[in-house]
Amino acid sequence: MKICLNVDYWCTVNLQNTSCEFCMVKRGCPVCKSLQLSKAFWITISIVYSYLLFVLYVFLISPGDIFNPEIATQYHFAMKLTAVRLVVIVFGLIAYPLILSRFLKYAKYVTVALTAWAFIMYIEDYFVFYRLIEYPHGGLIDTVHLLRPIYILCLIWMCFELTSSSQPRD
Repeated sequence: MKICLNVDYWCTVNLQNTSCEFCMVKRGCPVCKSLQLSKAFWITISIVYSYLLFVLYVFLISPGDIFNPEIATQYHFAMKLTAVRLVVIVFGLIAYPLILSRFLKYAKYVTVALTAWAFIMYIEDYFVFYRLIEYPHGGLIDTVHLLRPIYILCLIWMCFELTSSSQPRD
């Protein structure tokens, strides 16, 4: 065995078949960008993506009159909140896989930032916006609200996995 020093990572190279045991690339690994994350991480990221796609589906297919249009402030707050959240969700759905695959050392910072944003948004909704915006009861919107703690727990697990994984620290 010998140690192969790459740009960002250390890995061990088997001298008999000259393949990296860390990422199984023949003749060592040029950059060793193979993601060595647990199955639990991939399960939680699939739950997060499923939840976010479900939220997009609910907000895009829901009729425009689900909020009480007679209360102008309620409708105004609901539309502003939905627009901002949908932009962040779409950006996250598109950018996160790129950040995770290309810049693993920055993925933990992005994950922590998105988790903090989701947690603060949850607290803000619970203590402030549920009094201002009257969401309809029953149906898909209640399902979104019920699944939200699971989504946040999955994000917390992803943060834990990325910050405490065996990947080299910065």
